Amino acid sequence: MAEFHPLCIRAEKLYDWVTRQVDKELTFSGPAGLAELDFDCDGEEGADDPCDLLPPGEDFIVTVVEVEDTVECSEVGTRRNVFVPELGIELQEVKIRKQGSFVVELRLDEDDVDPICTSGEIDFCLFEKFLLCAPEGTEVDCDVFDFSGSGVVCCINGEFSSLQLTLHICQSVQVHADVILEIEGAECRPREDIILPISRLCPEIAFPPQCPEIFPAHNGHHKEK
Repeated sequence: MAEFHPLCIRAEKLYDWVTRQVDKELTFSGPAGLAELDFDCDGEEGADDPCDLLPPGEDFIVTVVEVEDTVECSEVGTRRNVFVPELGIELQEVKIRKQGSFVVELRLDEDDVDPICTSGEIDFCLFEKFLLCAPEGTEVDCDVFDFSGSGVVCCINGEFSSLQLTLHICQSVQVHADVILEIEGAECRPREDIILPISRLCPEIAFPPQCPEIFPAHNGHHKEK
């Protein structure tokens, strides 16, 4: 086995990482709300009233669909140091902005492939505050990894009254910085190949489980400089 010796490496260190779901309520009411939604029903564009197509005693199935590559989140403003007595440490207040566009699709049956009505693109923007370990010199990355929504259309006497939506936004926020580490280790070399006794078709690309018992083989204490 190779002898361990001090090595200096540059690596990205993760200072903090949290996930959070935010639920945003939106309401579109009356003629102004209907005009803002700009529904296209049965291929006819221009502020159509979906309630004209709703059979008595039934409700629309409301689906919120992200406009491709529009939903994003990022850090804005300046950070503020905040002492947290319960933890006895100082953290940073970080402001995160989420914005993007979506459309609302209405169906009468869950099995319907095509919606009976589709809204125009609707923009949204909201801010949140996070308490993070984000000292000066670190960067904050935010990623929206899931976006969905639900809602209810209210029709009164066969006419549009309101659409109440709830956006569900799942976000991952990471704080990181490049650091120089001194470690005890040795250069890695490939192990002996293990030949499979049978032929296999190539599987779909996935993250395979590691084999820490055989590779990499090293010990030592990690020390940050």
